[in-house]
Amino acid sequence: MTLSDLTLRKLTFDDKPQMMRLQDEVLAALPDPRWFFPSEEWEFDFWLQGDEAIGYFDGDRLAGYAAITAGVRRGEHSYARVLGLPPEGTYDFHDVLVRPDYRGLGIHTQFLQLFTEMVRAEGGHAIYATVDPGNGSSWRNFERAGYECILVQPAYDGRMRRYYRLSL
Repeated sequence: MTLSDLTLRKLTFDDKPQMMRLQDEVLAALPDPRWFFPSEEWEFDFWLQGDEAIGYFDGDRLAGYAAITAGVRRGEHSYARVLGLPPEGTYDFHDVLVRPDYRGLGIHTQFLQLFTEMVRAEGGHAIYATVDPGNGSSWRNFERAGYECILVQPAYDGRMRRYYRLSL
């Protein structure tokens, strides 16, 4: 199996059950469950309503997905706003999840490239993300893609997060 064997497409409300099951599966397989702060059902609805979630499929099976949202659309939850910066022209890359048996194919890396292209096409000037300091596989992917760790501070429920920014 290679990445080229998978199909990439925008996710719809029909995909929501698979997305939520995938989140549960990924959380259960993490070496440390604090590496990922799970999203609530209303967040899945928000992304799907805004056409902000994209997934890779192996036939009908969701292999991985990610979401990117304009900072202004996220309001107070915008990573730029959390950092005291204006959210206009920024995007938040969040909830990248890859089914354990599809890891190593480059799905996360491909989402990084795809979202960079999408934000550039929209005229955005920065993409933000947060990663748990212990999740080296994830933050190394962000750093290889040119993201800079600009701050480490508590987020969500107080767990530490590395805040990353890619300036475009």
